[in-house]
Amino acid sequence: MTSPIYYRFSEDGYFENSVHAAPDPLASKREGHPVFIQPHSSTLISPEEIDGKWPKWNGESWDYVTLPKTVDELIAFGKIKHDQQTAFWNKMTQLRNELLKEQKYVKQDLVDGWWELTKIPEPTAEEIQAQIARDARSKRDYLISQTDYLLQPDYPISAEQLEEVKAYRQALRDVPEQDGFPETIVWPEMPTVTALK
Repeated sequence: MTSPIYYRFSEDGYFENSVHAAPDPLASKREGHPVFIQPHSSTLISPEEIDGKWPKWNGESWDYVTLPKTVDELIAFGKIKHDQQTAFWNKMTQLRNELLKEQKYVKQDLVDGWWELTKIPEPTAEEIQAQIARDARSKRDYLISQTDYLLQPDYPISAEQLEEVKAYRQALRDVPEQDGFPETIVWPEMPTVTALK
């Protein structure tokens, strides 16, 4: 007689895998026919394979949980177990990683071993514009700072090159006045400076 197949579920009811029951040698000898041991947290009722659903044992039959396909569905699902080595929670971690890979507007907090996901309001067009302008000014300030040493009184530079450096620094300061700032910027070119010997 072939050993029966049992369908195992995790402590929270989610389907894990299917296993063949192991024979019980003592009970089989006593009964005079093969007796098999039912694995812990298992049932003989086979779950259906439904695309996009995961079976969950309710104590009598299988319910089917819909797996999230979008960020909104992931957030609506609720908390996701962290560091849980069961098939279902591994799948949910995989979906969480895939769906949130390119997502900037979801906050993830780890609370008592569960990931809690919250949607963050997307910035308005004005806020995006302001951030682009801040980034451009930050780059401008960095480029100016890279030439500070050239203006030191003891730096060996010709008067002509010093004027070129000053003109370059002024052109950087004038970047926010350009038409099309901050989306379209023509960055001035750093002059070639050769230290005098």
